[in-house]
Amino acid sequence: MTRNEIEFYNNNVPAIRRALERIADALENNNLTAQEAHNVKHAFTGIDGADIQDKYANKAVDRILDNGIDFQVNETFKAEEQEELDTHHDYLHGLVQDLDNDAYHEFCNAHCLPASDAVAVSNYITDLDYDEVLGIINDLEVANEDAIPDTGGAPYDDDYDLRCTAKMYASEIHPASDIRTKKDAILDYVTNEFGSHGARYTDIIKFAYYLNDSNAPKFGYDNRGYYAMGMSGRNPYLVHGGKDYLVKGINKEGNERYFALSFVESVTDYWKKVV
Repeated sequence: MTRNEIEFYNNNVPAIRRALERIADALENNNLTAQEAHNVKHAFTGIDGADIQDKYANKAVDRILDNGIDFQVNETFKAEEQEELDTHHDYLHGLVQDLDNDAYHEFCNAHCLPASDAVAVSNYITDLDYDEVLGIINDLEVANEDAIPDTGGAPYDDDYDLRCTAKMYASEIHPASDIRTKKDAILDYVTNEFGSHGARYTDIIKFAYYLNDSNAPKFGYDNRGYYAMGMSGRNPYLVHGGKDYLVKGINKEGNERYFALSFVESVTDYWKKVV
């Protein structure tokens, strides 16, 4: 469900419910006036009598007719909205982890956070609401674009090496090889590229993006949602299912990172499944 649909249901379903309850009571008591009957009949038509094709309104009415006036729709929509927010939180965590030392301290100063307290920084990010987290993500991505070095007019792509690696892995995917699926490629990449250090959230979804198309436009804000679904969506296939998948573990530096299940116990005794 899109954010527009979620907002429509959260804001308008209670009003629709109350209106239908009034209509139901009036019909049951058979006391509609001629004007009220006219209003009910044309509730979803324009002045010219044509139907109003509002997909959100139509869906709301369909759900009410199918499930009854008393269905608890808001709980479902709030859960989906929270899932989307969690995806943005995860992405922002990755962006902050990618910052160099100076940029990280600048971020902490801007948000009045103790740079030495990683837990406080993490909790701050997790507590951001939808607009706040999108605003900070945008600020960091703009700052990253401004930091691109002068190449004397030549095209610059700081993801070039990653594109090449993804292209190499894509060429190796084959039913008869050790890498039969994109999931296998991602797990192998995490193990061989990051080893005992483990991979960050952003490392994984960026690689997944270029694995799908190594010539795609530069990975950014508009691309993260779809590829993040493999980590935290309704079917997070990268973190469960099959014999091998991603888990979270604590590396030797004391940082939480992602590892393949088949590899993590050779690195740390402190690990957990994501789902």
